[in-house]
Amino acid sequence: MPLKILLSTVESCHLSSTKVESMALAIFEKNAALSDIVSALREDGAVIVNKLVEPAIADIVRAELQPGLGQTALDSASPFDGNKTRRFGAIMRSAPSAAPLVEHDLVVAVADEMLLPHSISYQVGSLTAIEIMPGESAQALHRDDSIYPVELAGMELQIGVMWALSDFTAENGGTRIVPGSHRFMRSWHLPDVSNWVSAEMPQGSALFYLGSTWHGGGANNSDTVRSGLINTYCLGWLRQESNQYLETPPEVAAKFSPRLRALLGYMPHGWGDDQLGVFDGECQGFLEVPPEKNWQGKRGQIGSEQDARNQAGV
Repeated sequence: MPLKILLSTVESCHLSSTKVESMALAIFEKNAALSDIVSALREDGAVIVNKLVEPAIADIVRAELQPGLGQTALDSASPFDGNKTRRFGAIMRSAPSAAPLVEHDLVVAVADEMLLPHSISYQVGSLTAIEIMPGESAQALHRDDSIYPVELAGMELQIGVMWALSDFTAENGGTRIVPGSHRFMRSWHLPDVSNWVSAEMPQGSALFYLGSTWHGGGANNSDTVRSGLINTYCLGWLRQESNQYLETPPEVAAKFSPRLRALLGYMPHGWGDDQLGVFDGECQGFLEVPPEKNWQGKRGQIGSEQDARNQAGV
């Protein structure tokens, strides 16, 4: 069944498709073709997939995060992070039920498409729970990849996935997105980010956005809390924004699947003699071989083992 949504910005609705075309963001159902989702992400810099997980899963994750969010309270309060916004980062240690969100099949498939052209594998850059409380003002619009001091045309350094642990609306602080802003070049002045839209989506949905896309939390003018979980994934040869080995130590990481452990960084990046993050020792969470076939590219300076033999004359 096609997705049917009434929006004042709708230009056209193709009933034979799972996509709704609008002046805002492309919205897909969870059974939409991967190629369509990736195409919209590349075109607009962000895309929504509605009800990617059941609301019950979002409720469980949200409940597990409450002690951590309550403990940190408003410790991160600042003009940028907000004065009525709670943030918490030790996700996998405190909310193991978030594992299906971090390693979700569609998330991995989209990340493969966006990041593997520039890296043999990728990893979690950060995991952050964010609750925007009633009365919070809008966050300054920004791009997440500014932590990396490099800009290479056509190369995305990371992608982000915002999970709606509660309904996201324009009134309660749904994430603001500037469509097409991933094409803005970095500069010392603020570009025109006035044409933003709110990512409105029901609980259990996911907003995919590029690291270069301008975005920010919205103002919460409602009487309810807007709860979300942001997962970012960066190229495997970049340093993670948040140190996952300390946030998710080996004894905790060992409880998760090989794929999730690899995403957390418990795996070297590269192949043969061209590897980063190698480890010679005992670690119950570490993986020597990538668990996903797509992450097993044999690229390197030398090439194959036979290439090495040929060059050595053996």
